[in-house]
Amino acid sequence: MISDKMFKTIVSCTTTPILIAQPIFEDKNIITDFAVIYVNEACKKLTSITEDSNSTFSKSLTSLSPSINWTKFGTEAVTDKKNIQHNFYSPKANMWISVSFNYIDDKHLKLTFLNITESKEHEQILRRQNMSLTALSEELAASKQALKNKLEKIEQLNRKLEHHAYYDALTGLPNRDRIATDLEEAINSAKMKDKKFGLMVIDIDDLKTVNDSRGHNYGDDILKETGRILKEFERENIHPYRFGGDEFIVVVNPIESKNSMVTIADTILEALNAEKIFVSAGISFFPDDTDQSAELLRYADMAMYEVKKQGKNNVFFFQQLMQEKFLAQLGLETKLSNAINSDSFQLFYQPQVDITKKELRGFEALLRWYDSELGWISPEKFIPLAEESREIIPLGAWILNAACETLAEWKSKFNFDGIMSVNVSPVQLKHPTFLFDLNSVINKYNIDPKNLEIEVTEGVVIDNIEDTVNILSHIKNMGIGVSLDDFGTGYSSLSYLQILPLTTLKIDKSFIANITSRNSIEAEITDAIISLVTKMGLDTIAEGVENANQLEVLKQIKCRNMQGFLTGKPMSKNDCEKMLSGDYSVIQKNGEDDI
Repeated sequence: MISDKMFKTIVSCTTTPILIAQPIFEDKNIITDFAVIYVNEACKKLTSITEDSNSTFSKSLTSLSPSINWTKFGTEAVTDKKNIQHNFYSPKANMWISVSFNYIDDKHLKLTFLNITESKEHEQILRRQNMSLTALSEELAASKQALKNKLEKIEQLNRKLEHHAYYDALTGLPNRDRIATDLEEAINSAKMKDKKFGLMVIDIDDLKTVNDSRGHNYGDDILKETGRILKEFERENIHPYRFGGDEFIVVVNPIESKNSMVTIADTILEALNAEKIFVSAGISFFPDDTDQSAELLRYADMAMYEVKKQGKNNVFFFQQLMQEKFLAQLGLETKLSNAINSDSFQLFYQPQVDITKKELRGFEALLRWYDSELGWISPEKFIPLAEESREIIPLGAWILNAACETLAEWKSKFNFDGIMSVNVSPVQLKHPTFLFDLNSVINKYNIDPKNLEIEVTEGVVIDNIEDTVNILSHIKNMGIGVSLDDFGTGYSSLSYLQILPLTTLKIDKSFIANITSRNSIEAEITDAIISLVTKMGLDTIAEGVENANQLEVLKQIKCRNMQGFLTGKPMSKNDCEKMLSGDYSVIQKNGEDDI
């Protein structure tokens, strides 16, 4: 162990100021101050502490600098038996001093004075520290502002992305994705509050025709205007959407009664009609019709299509009968697909007779469908369904092939040189491969084009008359006849006779049915039509001739050909072959002698 003398010698030589102090107790537990019992030379110079003649000190730590709470730090060091460090300013030394309170034992405390700096130097250090802190604060503020700017840009981008995702770019209305979310929320809210709401599907009538005839830009203007008008109806309880294509949706939530929905729907329809925008709309109700979002949309859609079927530009409510019709149609559509795949269709042939020559002109091939469950199904039911589902394309190809095959057989067996008239749907006619398929069938069966006639309805000119004229012109240039069926109904226009490359005009049975005398209005109209088209070089066929009186009028107005029950109902291929063999007993007719 080092002796006290040696310790003092060593400590006296160090340049680090060191002081040894002893606690002064007021009682056994409370320290009131520390008595200086030793200082080395370096500390004497720092603190100006001197020994008296007896080599003792009369100083206490408090006397060194009354502003420093020596007792606090010293007591903490002695009590907790650990080292404590504290910085303070010494006026006497005009210095900043870092003091380490080192616990020796319960009676001794060593103070080591470290990191002694002059006041000016310390001020410079503080100044540099303040400048550093200021710079750091400014940097933090700039970073905070930059972060804020970035967050604002991110929020703006998020808003743009959300708008792009949930709003229609053309009309600015919420889109299909948004309505899916909103509709579920509306249903949940209505359930909680025991409220009702209405959903209206709006479809612009004949927009495809407008796009084809006037261009898509014009069609887009109609969509924009529709969106603008619907947006004017937007209220806290009225929410318009663009569902896609030419369809819009309006949700009215809540509603007190169906009458209030009727009023809103009628007002919207009037506003659109005022701008020459005509629409078909269907309405479904929550929860009266259903409490499922998908079914609400489907039911409103059914009601809208019912409007389409009954003349367009109106509003219908969904009714359960529509669902039953839809299911029946769906079942029929399934049967239709199966029938095409299983060759369940048949061709029947109805004779066409030259009135003047009193001889067979040819036959019209007519499609028939017999189902084991439903019996005979009317073409008026399944043909529109086949067109809508586009099953008419493979079905029409089968009809054309079967009819041409029959024509070739009759040519071979009976030297038949008449006409085989085949109905072609507008959907089938405008299919990209139709002309190629037609030419292939003619070549396959070595058909003379003059014996084939393609029969179309006025519906072919509705979508794109220019394309229709090009296709029909190509058919006519092939030497094939082109017949316009049902003239006088639907979209009839005498201008079609100038535009379409026709060879034959078929006068609809609705005119023929009412020809009761030579002076009837129907007879006058029919006479005028026949006179006109005959001068244009077109052949004429009167449809639906059922009695001798009708035939007599047709003779007088010089209609060349006729077709109807008077000269024969549609017959099977076998019965037609019997007739071609000379057996006319198969023909169900009246007044044979009148021909």
